[in-house]
Amino acid sequence: MVFGCAGSGKSTLARKLSERTGLLLVERDTLAPLGSEAYLQTITELVRKPRWILDGAPYYADSLVDTVLVLDYAKPVVMGRVLRRTLAVELLRRPVGGHQPQGLAAWRDSEHAVRWAWTSHRDRHREGLALADRADLAGADIIRFTRPAEARRWLKDLPPRHRNTTAFAG
Repeated sequence: MVFGCAGSGKSTLARKLSERTGLLLVERDTLAPLGSEAYLQTITELVRKPRWILDGAPYYADSLVDTVLVLDYAKPVVMGRVLRRTLAVELLRRPVGGHQPQGLAAWRDSEHAVRWAWTSHRDRHREGLALADRADLAGADIIRFTRPAEARRWLKDLPPRHRNTTAFAG
């Protein structure tokens, strides 16, 4: 599982990790609404697979995770990343991952990526620090990165695996 604040680079790291290892990548944001019957059914189907990467916290299935990568970057780093991505999406009018062009009016929405990153950063930081104390993650390896260079170095040093990847249709 890759965990972090909006704009921290979860999707980018998860994608690169999937490419490096050949493990199935699932973007949590593409699944049904959190907690819904469809979401829970999709998570149940996912965990039947032997190994996978989940871009985002799974919620309702945390005990099934064996490794958590925590992107706990400083707020200026996160804000720089989310602003660059948002401006690229808006100016080029091309989606990046699950981020679609929305126009300037969308910036007033409290759930807009830039505003969400700003307001949720402290909570995600605290949540990331608390992961080690959670009983449902007691057996999981929790790897915390405080700078993007640490995550890049870790990924570079990870031995590649050659596995066939298959799409997950939840």
